[in-house]
Amino acid sequence: MAKQPPRPPGGTTGLRESLGRGKSADWASCDPGILQLAIASVSRCGGAIRFGYSRDGGAYSIGIYGDGPAYTVYCAPGDDIDEALAKVASAFEDIAPGSLHNE
Repeated sequence: MAKQPPRPPGGTTGLRESLGRGKSADWASCDPGILQLAIASVSRCGGAIRFGYSRDGGAYSIGIYGDGPAYTVYCAPGDDIDEALAKVASAFEDIAPGSLHNE
């Protein structure tokens, strides 16, 4: 078996960048109104939402608390983050205020 060349610092192979279509995750690029709607929809029900990046920094991460056990939704930088936030907001629209319980 041929010896593999050493990986660049940080362990990246460049695959993430090529699959991400050259974009990087940046919360500053999302629509503030949609971000506000997602926060309001989740928190109105008694839930909580967390925003960050995947451990390797290659994707958006949206943590949801109160909708059953806590979970994280990941969104690739090449995907539409505004659409993902709108889906989160929509999922919580019809839940009665204060009806969620964090586990």
